[in-house]
Amino acid sequence: MIEAVTGLLTRRNEPADARPEPPAQPDHAGPVSGVALGRLLAAAILSPAQASLLVADALDQLEPARSDGPDRIRLRNVTVSDSGHLTIEYGRGAVSGQDVNEEVAGLFRSIATNCRGSALPERLHESLVETTDLDALLQRVRLAVEPGVDPAEESRKRCQIARLVAATSGRPRPDDRTVEERPAGETPPVATGSTLASPGWFPPARNPWHRRKRRPSRRQGALGLVAILILFAAVWMAPRAWSDLRRGWDAVLNPVNPEEQNQIRPVSPPPEPPAEEPTPATAEAGRVPSPVDVGAPGSAGPITLVTATRANGECGPGQACEIRVDVHLDPAATVDAVTWRVNVYDRCSGEVRAGGDVSERVQPGTQQVYGIVRTDLPPGTALAVAAITSAPATAASEPLLIPAENARC
Repeated sequence: MIEAVTGLLTRRNEPADARPEPPAQPDHAGPVSGVALGRLLAAAILSPAQASLLVADALDQLEPARSDGPDRIRLRNVTVSDSGHLTIEYGRGAVSGQDVNEEVAGLFRSIATNCRGSALPERLHESLVETTDLDALLQRVRLAVEPGVDPAEESRKRCQIARLVAATSGRPRPDDRTVEERPAGETPPVATGSTLASPGWFPPARNPWHRRKRRPSRRQGALGLVAILILFAAVWMAPRAWSDLRRGWDAVLNPVNPEEQNQIRPVSPPPEPPAEEPTPATAEAGRVPSPVDVGAPGSAGPITLVTATRANGECGPGQACEIRVDVHLDPAATVDAVTWRVNVYDRCSGEVRAGGDVSERVQPGTQQVYGIVRTDLPPGTALAVAAITSAPATAASEPLLIPAENARC
């Protein structure tokens, strides 16, 4: 058997005339029994060595038949015998060379598709691509399966194929050992009954190539790095985004009127101190000061009222005094700015000291503007302070008397 397989591997380099014709079928004592190749391939997965032996069997039968002409080859039945050999039965008839190539290529392709997890299927598929000549196809297939044929392992691989055939057909499993491995005088055990899962035989398992752990590719590593960077950026930006989200949410739910936010609330004037009762000496001394003439009405144009009050407590002659000026406007009028000044009047001598002009811009919709002016009061026993506007119209406040009561010249 080993010599026969060795001869199969060396015949590809010999001329076609010098190759001895192999027997059409292996020699059996009785009728040949086995299973169809398609049924075996559907029930079991072949190893690369087993598939190489079956392909070599097919080549040994196709090459002699090729010498009769491509139009005489028609594959009728392809079976695998109980001894683990592939057998081809031919049908005679007119057939084109292209159909022959397709049938032969389909036979090899079915074996290559069943044998997975090694380089043999790729080599077989490559040998069947773009080959129109049958002789070239058989030659390329033989070169593809030669690495998988080991003459030293052929006997053991044939026994394995035979066990697969027995299990597929439901017959008793043949003895695992070859004739050379059995002791002298020992006969193979005869099994009773048929089983598909006998002791020592396991059904084809899934190819371990699909369970092999592979190292992550560069693309997977790059995607993982990008995911880590995105996660880090999200964690870093989360507090700021949450703060902006809350600020926007509060702005939607609790809107604030910008006019009310920018408007300055008026400051209420401090309470006036209680008037001192004049002493008899003060009442008798001096004369009553004359009234103050500010020379302007209390309202004019869009100005409805002008007031002048103390902004920081009591003011006295010869001291600096802070005066708050309030200008009330007509809400229907449009005013851009208001200008006023603070005048100091000496009610005894009639002298008037005019202050500098102060301008305040008027916000749209505002009905009142105010300002605080610091002025120096001259020495005197009876003074008065009044605010007079010059724009948008001329109006004056009531005079603020210093002192408020019991003034004498």
